[in-house]
Amino acid sequence: ITQEDPETGRTIQRTTLNVVTDVLKPMIKLQSEENGELTFLLQGNISSGGHSINKVRRIRLEKEPQQGNSIKLKYYVEIKHIPGKEGANVRGYNYSQQETYHIPKGVQSVYVEMYEDRINKKAGSKQPDLKLVAEQVFEL
Repeated sequence: ITQEDPETGRTIQRTTLNVVTDVLKPMIKLQSEENGELTFLLQGNISSGGHSINKVRRIRLEKEPQQGNSIKLKYYVEIKHIPGKEGANVRGYNYSQQETYHIPKGVQSVYVEMYEDRINKKAGSKQPDLKLVAEQVFEL
């Protein structure tokens, strides 16, 4: 960026950072529902930068037992803290994963919840260990 200094009237060139990649909002998107299978996309973004390197370790599923004609699926995005320093240009990481779930007979609704699970966080961090970031109900 080229700017003019109001006090001296000289032209100054400065370097600024512009975000190039869109930050994904945490959500669960339905992709398809056919042949007794439900396909959806889990997506989100974790912040990382400076002296806080955070990476997605894995996304794991925990199914709760079927209650009547509904079932609940809980997905945990495991985020691990890595000691060290992140590059100056890094602001965070997007993650996405497509999931396919076979729907059992008699199920009318599927509840899907997505949590961020911080496995080992930096000492003194104010981030919660477990945080609900998205939920979606699919009526069949």
